[in-house]
Amino acid sequence: MKQEMELKIQAWLDGETSARESARISEWVARDSEAGALAAELRTARDGVTGNELGLRLPETREFYWSKIERQIQREAASASPSRSGVSWLARWRSVLLPVTGSLAFAIVMLVAVEQMKEPGFDEISATDSGMDAVTFHDQSAQVTVVWLQDNSQTVDAAQQPAEKPATDEASSETDLE
Repeated sequence: MKQEMELKIQAWLDGETSARESARISEWVARDSEAGALAAELRTARDGVTGNELGLRLPETREFYWSKIERQIQREAASASPSRSGVSWLARWRSVLLPVTGSLAFAIVMLVAVEQMKEPGFDEISATDSGMDAVTFHDQSAQVTVVWLQDNSQTVDAAQQPAEKPATDEASSETDLE
């Protein structure tokens, strides 16, 4: 038998169905032996429970009873948590400073990591020619460009010319001897 049909029989026995549906279910229970057996079993269980329930009376009202339970829970929770007076001042400071120090260290590490990822703030370009050296320095953060020019043409000419032989005293002394 389907569970839906069993629930309908239970509702019919408890008087929770309409008059029209009650008539239809009572005809079905009278016709079907399986439905009749289930209805008889459910009636027996209902009658057994109804006659043997213990009546429980509370000495207080329902609200007062539950408020007593709530107060007891609050007392036990308060006694279970450590009191502030029993904790040393060092432990209290440590409980505050430890998270702050950890957060500060994390922020410093992140700041250093971000700074390392930035591109350098300057560019240096060096260009040389046979007669001229040029070095360019560009600082992006200060938006400044410096160009250094050096004329090497005089030092190049001096290096390319053969060295002159200086007149020595020996040559002049030879002419004096003759």
